[in-house]
Amino acid sequence: MIGLYRREWNLSVPEFDLVIVGGGSAGLELARMATRAELNVALIEQGVSSGRHIFQRIPLMVGKIIGNSRFVDVWRSIPLTSAGGFARPILAGRGLGGSSRINGNVAYAGPRHRYTQVYDKIGLNFSDILRELSPGASNAAPRVHTWTDGLSELFLKTTVADGARLLDDPDDDFFGASPLHVNTRWGLRHNHLEAFYRQAKKSKLTIVQGTAKELIFTDSRVSGVVLVSGVEIHAQEIILSAGAIGSPTLLLNSGIGDSAMLRRAGIAGKLDQPHVGRHLKDHANLRIPFSCPEHDTLNQKTRGFKALAEGFKFLTGQSDTILRGPGASAGLNVEWDNPYRIQLVHFTQDRSQVGTKGIVFEKVRGASLGMYALWPYSEGSVELTSKELRIDPGFLTDQRDMTTTLQALSHARNLIFQMGFAPHSNHIDDETLIRTGVYSGYHLIGSNRMARTARDGVVAPDFRVHGIDGLSICDASVMPDHLSSHSYLATIAQARMLGHQRGWI
Repeated sequence: MIGLYRREWNLSVPEFDLVIVGGGSAGLELARMATRAELNVALIEQGVSSGRHIFQRIPLMVGKIIGNSRFVDVWRSIPLTSAGGFARPILAGRGLGGSSRINGNVAYAGPRHRYTQVYDKIGLNFSDILRELSPGASNAAPRVHTWTDGLSELFLKTTVADGARLLDDPDDDFFGASPLHVNTRWGLRHNHLEAFYRQAKKSKLTIVQGTAKELIFTDSRVSGVVLVSGVEIHAQEIILSAGAIGSPTLLLNSGIGDSAMLRRAGIAGKLDQPHVGRHLKDHANLRIPFSCPEHDTLNQKTRGFKALAEGFKFLTGQSDTILRGPGASAGLNVEWDNPYRIQLVHFTQDRSQVGTKGIVFEKVRGASLGMYALWPYSEGSVELTSKELRIDPGFLTDQRDMTTTLQALSHARNLIFQMGFAPHSNHIDDETLIRTGVYSGYHLIGSNRMARTARDGVVAPDFRVHGIDGLSICDASVMPDHLSSHSYLATIAQARMLGHQRGWI
């Protein structure tokens, strides 16, 4: 067992009310609520990090651990014919807090009307949940503007001159431009992991360090989890919160999925559910670099005396230091036929690959504009074969997403010119540029999507898996579609909804 709480349990005895598989954003929020509702909870997390490493706490420093297997699961997609024939890295956080401790820390729940569009058809209303997550709500993590500088101000000024609105709260008025909103306090990452540590009832919680291998069935009910170590943990209910890759993989390994796929993989089928692992969606990112010779970017501010100056500003509580935010500082959401996002990034490194040393800043005075379709149509999958896990994010397989990305690319170039710079050119046509340069935004959702019936999805509106008792799923994998420009707070919204439904809050 790891973490803050150490108790002596006989894990082979059905002593728990609830087992949660996965200690990421949703899993921690579920554990916090359930223990406060007096349930005995076992939280299984495969990672060993407490989420409090100094590189996880200083927002910019996560760039140095983004490829480190202690903090991150790194998979490779299959070669993508729709994306130049190349495989792409797929990342997810390990340890307590999961991806919320290694991401860009951007905190947007998403526009209210988008939740209505996505959930009205299955009968859920997120109005109360979104009020709980709004800035200033009593149990919401603090939300502040990230750092800014002359280049950031120029970007925002240019977007406003181009016709965008300058937003104060990007959740209330999502389409327009704003500095990034992040969850920090005193310049340090401060999100729902801190709420978990502060509020979860210690006497009701056991954290188990281990990897879930498969589910245990008693007749038609899931009654427990087997770890790779062979330890069995039983409970009245099992909730999977292992993410858009981990949760469908555990279902498939347990015999819940498409019966033909399971048969080919040599897995005995328990429940034929063809939607498991299907409908995977992600934000397919692209960046256009540009030179900005009169501005220091992260390429300069992370070197020599300038790096020391940034450290001094951070230690003395100044708000304009790069250490207080991710490598991006401002963004623009555009309400086009299919909405898209453009974001200012203060470095130029190619992100289609991820090295073990994380992000390495180049020496040139350069930055980039990143872009992606906010509500992509393209779908991929998570599949098992007899030999491997196959992840296909499905980038740009729907032509509508290519049309949107072409529009975003044209808009981004125009903004660069209006800022007084020139985008780099590699002398290839735009569609080839997009297909060869696109990469994961690490906002994966939908692989166990929620639907009213098993004909259309994996889980019901109450998060219980269709066709089997004792098993629920609550993480980004159940989202029927994208809800925001970033998936962190939308994932927390799912957990809060389950908590309301079960009467835990």
